[in-house]
Amino acid sequence: MSTVLITGCAGFIGSHATDHFLQNGYKVIGVDSFTYAANINNLENAMSYNSFTLERVDICNTEKILNICLESEVEWIINFAAETHVDNSILSDAEFIRSNIIGVKSLLDVCRKLGTKLFHISTDEVYGPAEDYSFTEEDKLSPKNPYSATKAAAEHIIESYHNTYGVEYITVRPSNNFGPRQHSEKFLPTITRSLRIGEKIPIYGDGTNIRDWLYVGDNVETIYSILKNGSLNQVYNITFKNEMTNLQLVKKVVSALDRDFHESVKFVTDRLGHDFKYSISNDKISQFVAAPSLKFDQNLQYTIEWLYRYGDIE
Repeated sequence: MSTVLITGCAGFIGSHATDHFLQNGYKVIGVDSFTYAANINNLENAMSYNSFTLERVDICNTEKILNICLESEVEWIINFAAETHVDNSILSDAEFIRSNIIGVKSLLDVCRKLGTKLFHISTDEVYGPAEDYSFTEEDKLSPKNPYSATKAAAEHIIESYHNTYGVEYITVRPSNNFGPRQHSEKFLPTITRSLRIGEKIPIYGDGTNIRDWLYVGDNVETIYSILKNGSLNQVYNITFKNEMTNLQLVKKVVSALDRDFHESVKFVTDRLGHDFKYSISNDKISQFVAAPSLKFDQNLQYTIEWLYRYGDIE
């Protein structure tokens, strides 16, 4: 039984990945420092597996992570641990630098000493805004906000550790994830919460900013496929090309809950440095990753129902 260490295991995407690897026969050591974005309830399913172990550890604690990997013969560190909310990074970037850069360096030092491989979860935001073009993995990184800048910096450090020390890695750049367990600060939970409690949905600017939406289950299944079938020391975009404006997404949710659009929204001052559009190519992963079995609208409907019924994570 192969062993992986999944950081950020109690977060939104990390908990779904933990479930997926356990279901596929892996021994999983989950690591989480339980910041505000983590929730122990996200691990309810994982806790039912004898092959799952939870460690409350900060990824910046290099010695502790090293000892865990050494004792359990960890083959891969799969790194979901990160500060991810752009608005928070604009207010203060200190925690983003600590977690997203220093934390990655800590994991790389472990990999360097033990020969463990790093599977790093980055973001499509490292490319910066797109115009009439979908970025490929070879394009220049041009992040435009503190969050995406720290993610781009981490990628450069990973590449440097490979070139200098021979650390082996895979980096993925997924588009915007949505699904059950997502934290309340994110856009889709904000939409459903506003409708649930009778408040208007806040929409930045005129709502025409474009994002590419990726269901969390499709993301972690693709991550699993890339780990199994991808090549080492490569970068892979993860997208199934569900690009739409923020207004289009809001209208889908409002319609699904049988609400009136004009009575349900309010337009608010646009945030600083708000990138207009993200768009990435999936040509590279299409060689060995199949399209999702469920359509985007089906996954969105399930997510809306889940968030509306169970609420979001505070």
